[in-house]
Amino acid sequence: MLRPSRLSPPATRRIAPPAACRRGMPIAAALLALGCGGEGGAANAAANPARAAAAPEAAASAPEPDLSAVYAADAVDVALLEYAIGMPSRLPAGPTVLRLSNQGFEMHNLKLVDPASGEVLWETEADVNTGEVRLVELDLSPGSYTVVCDVAGHDSRGMLMTLTVEASPAP
Repeated sequence: MLRPSRLSPPATRRIAPPAACRRGMPIAAALLALGCGGEGGAANAAANPARAAAAPEAAASAPEPDLSAVYAADAVDVALLEYAIGMPSRLPAGPTVLRLSNQGFEMHNLKLVDPASGEVLWETEADVNTGEVRLVELDLSPGSYTVVCDVAGHDSRGMLMTLTVEASPAP
């Protein structure tokens, strides 16, 4: 004699979207948020004419950022790490763009010091945060300089080097 078997209800299983979809979801959400922003549009201008009139003036007064130094092919890369400064030990005299990049886990800074007098000739305005890239323009004169990170204890751990600036050959 056959007995009916007791069947449990089918197990439900959540099927995750493919990895490519999961990676694309934040991008899609960001694009959607940008497209749905409350700025601009005829309906918005009609609803708030004072804001619509002020918007062109605000846009006109904002200066365009100068990004030429960011893309400068001749910028000198300076990597700030624990506990080293990664940059060439020799540079030509004259105008120079340094691309400071804090690739470490701690904050760093940079100073150019005259080794004879100990006078600080140039320094970063503020510490360079982890992951930050900062561009600085210097006009280097021929000579020898000490490059140092003076965050507490960094110089004694190796964030100190000599930079030689060589006179540019006459054209």
